[in-house]
Amino acid sequence: MRNLWQDVRYGIRMLRKRPGFTAIALLTLAIGIGANTIMFSIADLLLLRPMKVKDPERLAFCGIKDARFSWFRYAGYLTLRDSDLAFSDVLAQNIDWGQSATLVRHDSVWHVRPRYVSANYFAGLGASPTSGRGFLSEEERQGGAHVVVLSHRCWQRLGGERELVGAFLRVNGVRCQVVGVAPEGFTGLELVGPDLWLPLGSYRAVSVPPGEKGRDYPFLEVIGRLKPGVTMPIAQAQLQTLVPHFRREDPLNWKDHSSFDPRPLGRFAVAGDSEKTRVVVSVFSLVLMAVSGIILVIACLNLASMLIVQGTSRHREIAVRMALGGGRRRIVRQLLIESGLLALMGGVLGVVLAFWGMWILNVSVTAAQQWTRDLQLGLNVRVLAATVGFCLIAVPLFGLRPALWLSKRDIAGEMKASAASVLGTLRRRRGAFSVAGQTALAMALVLSAALLTRSALEMARPDARFPLDDKLIVQIDPDSTGYEWTRNAQTCAALADHLASLPGVQTLGTSRRALFDGDGHASIREHRVDAEKSGSRRPLVREGAIRFIGRDYFTTLEIPLLQGRFFDSRDRLPSAERVTIIDESLARKLRPGGQALGCFIQFGAYGEYQDPCRVVGIVANMPDIGERELCARMYLPIGPDGLSPCYYLHAANAASVGALQRRIVEEVHKVDAQIPVLSVMTLTEKRDANSSIWLARFGARLGLAAGATALFLAALGIYAIKGYTVASRTSEIGIRMALGATRGSIAGMVLRQGHADADFGGARGDRIALDGIDPQRRQKQRR
Repeated sequence: MRNLWQDVRYGIRMLRKRPGFTAIALLTLAIGIGANTIMFSIADLLLLRPMKVKDPERLAFCGIKDARFSWFRYAGYLTLRDSDLAFSDVLAQNIDWGQSATLVRHDSVWHVRPRYVSANYFAGLGASPTSGRGFLSEEERQGGAHVVVLSHRCWQRLGGERELVGAFLRVNGVRCQVVGVAPEGFTGLELVGPDLWLPLGSYRAVSVPPGEKGRDYPFLEVIGRLKPGVTMPIAQAQLQTLVPHFRREDPLNWKDHSSFDPRPLGRFAVAGDSEKTRVVVSVFSLVLMAVSGIILVIACLNLASMLIVQGTSRHREIAVRMALGGGRRRIVRQLLIESGLLALMGGVLGVVLAFWGMWILNVSVTAAQQWTRDLQLGLNVRVLAATVGFCLIAVPLFGLRPALWLSKRDIAGEMKASAASVLGTLRRRRGAFSVAGQTALAMALVLSAALLTRSALEMARPDARFPLDDKLIVQIDPDSTGYEWTRNAQTCAALADHLASLPGVQTLGTSRRALFDGDGHASIREHRVDAEKSGSRRPLVREGAIRFIGRDYFTTLEIPLLQGRFFDSRDRLPSAERVTIIDESLARKLRPGGQALGCFIQFGAYGEYQDPCRVVGIVANMPDIGERELCARMYLPIGPDGLSPCYYLHAANAASVGALQRRIVEEVHKVDAQIPVLSVMTLTEKRDANSSIWLARFGARLGLAAGATALFLAALGIYAIKGYTVASRTSEIGIRMALGATRGSIAGMVLRQGHADADFGGARGDRIALDGIDPQRRQKQRR
């Protein structure tokens, strides 16, 4: 132990003796370890970070195997809760089908994600609200008080005042009292949680528009907490005793061979993550770690080369120590201890850099997308343990080879000045190989990042055939006004007429759902009138897009009509024939040549199809965001009493877009001051706000940052290597100049050698990157 402490003290003195080298080495290691820490924290967030609930490993999703639906009705949830089988506690939440709600407080309006839960939700998950309380049992039933628990991020958006508990808000026009605020970081049972929670008893009042038929309770996902000693197979066996009861109560859903299927919760969906989600998240995490690993390898190559080249100035010291009896093992240990000290200090500095980098990422990501407040990076035990692991990995990567090489010395030769020329040649050769290797890795990473960035930006680039800059989209929420259905429809129609009459508005179109917010999806099949059967059993499209549109939708968005006609006022009458307009891709699925006018099609879900519609028009394909294959679309007219809360304004010229955007809210409130205006933006801004576009651009920036970091590290290491190499050739350069060489010729010689090494490494890097991105190219080369 005494010898070890002496080696540590000697190592510290040697690092202090060379402050320039130590500073460059620490900066190199800090960047490499810091980048790995940031990337691991992202992977930890996506794959490892546990939910902030009590004993998450004891929670089980209570699914149904071989049934028509995999969810429960409220009565079924009560049966499970009261059965006292397998679970010590049973809670429920509504199925998240992307529902949104409008939250109004004073004059501010927000689009929020609600979640309807059972009264024991917070108690069952062990997450007591930081302010106020959870829900009461009477609030879970129909007729109970309308109350809400805010998420911490929603509470902050509303001002973060403690006085909010007890205050009243409007959710979809329903007056709800805030009774609690969830703990910070609590997202429920998913990685990205809702903005607020409401009791199950508020579902009909809040989510079912006035005048519409609907269920009293939503369809539910049931989650149970396993009793002590109960495993998943035991729970399944115990729950099977309830199957006969469910078959009697719900024979349409429960088949003869249906059974309970309890299973662990998924990270992104309570019912379990899909195979596609798991693959995408795993591949994304592996790519991040691979990129950060390359950065660490480049940093270690830099430092190893610098240790070898800089270690030549210590060859006499090492030779003297070995001549005095110091064994090779002792020399190697001393050099590795110095490397370990560098790794330790570099790791500390790397954690500081990682902390700053995480803070910058959190701020920039949250400013762009509010839902990412739940996805905050941070240092924790796992991340710090990984950082220690990176430091331990770095020590042999950059320290072992220099230690072995420097300790393998010819003692007699080292004492002779003539050995310098031989060693100089060896150093130059090693330096050339190091420069080529680092350049190859850096160029491979930079080129890969550039190609992937180009692909991401191609996806984010709008289709030139559909200009978006001269079009505004105005989103309102008529349901939040509290009016009856008929009055809401009249208000929407009056607002459309008023906005269409504004100066600078060329045309105005309406739809039920905003463009770039996604469509309703359903199975689409042909309905053959002349056949004996009701229709073809085989769907044309299993997940086609269904869009309900109003007046002048296609004209405003400049979607060209290829065949047939647009909708007219007669198509919107209640007694009118059901008609539809389809896009070109669906028309080609109906008929090989696309001549589908007059065909009858119908859409539906879970085997239940709506009445058939006759195709009266075919329009051009509207590109989807991030979709490589075109999504078949089916357009349907909104009836005279239907709501169209999305308005598209085609400006007469680009100059009038900004003026229109500034006065839209005022013009809307001229029609009705009670109408909440959710957003006013151009279609370009709307498209850019889409999460898929944002994720693509974020990934592109992350890749470019990684490539730039690798290139900077490679340049830093190459500069240090070439500097030490040139310094070691001082006597040679002096002889050349004595024989007549000029400063320009000497500089040219050094630059030519460096350029040759970099070119060789760059060519290798290009080949590595292209082979990695194009597997077929790699297979051809192997053949």
